[in-house]
Amino acid sequence: MNSPSPNSSKLAILIPFGIVTLIWGSTWLVIRHQLGVVPPTWSVTYRFIVAGTFMLGYALFRGERIALDARGWAFAAVTGLCQFCLNFNFVYRAEGYVTSGLVAVVFALLLLPNAVFARIFLGQKLGRQLIVGMGVAMAGVVLLFVREARVDPHGPGQVLLGIGFTLLAILSASIANVMQATPTARAYPMATMLGVAMLIGA
Repeated sequence: MNSPSPNSSKLAILIPFGIVTLIWGSTWLVIRHQLGVVPPTWSVTYRFIVAGTFMLGYALFRGERIALDARGWAFAAVTGLCQFCLNFNFVYRAEGYVTSGLVAVVFALLLLPNAVFARIFLGQKLGRQLIVGMGVAMAGVVLLFVREARVDPHGPGQVLLGIGFTLLAILSASIANVMQATPTARAYPMATMLGVAMLIGA
């Protein structure tokens, strides 16, 4: 039996990574263009009503069960609140004060609360390299804030508000991320859970 070649293994990693990067990276620009057309909260609502409906349709296409028990509904409600309601509302508001590029860069700090919450709730270890990396990331965000505060014509208050909303978005997203790594999340079909969570969060 032939083992897969190193090149095919790399492609199997790089292609999905490239697709996710393209989709996730472009979302910041889409949010920026949505601002000012309708209130931010309604932008989030429209976005996830459509996404949640399509996700449940995909779940039906895959033959997944749509019905959830009481625990499933509660889990979907908290996930929807954190990931699709609070997270995105905070991001939309952040981009009203700072550039979408700055929000995207600061959002890289998501690794920090993810690691801390995973240590507390999932028992995962914090390696030395991870701790050093988190320190470097925090220092980088501080430097970004200082630079933006100096060049922003509205003063540091606007930048501080934008970064503050971004940090709240990060915290909300991190809670949802860690929840989705728990045994409770694995007990339910993924597409169904995400679709219901999106509709609740909308």
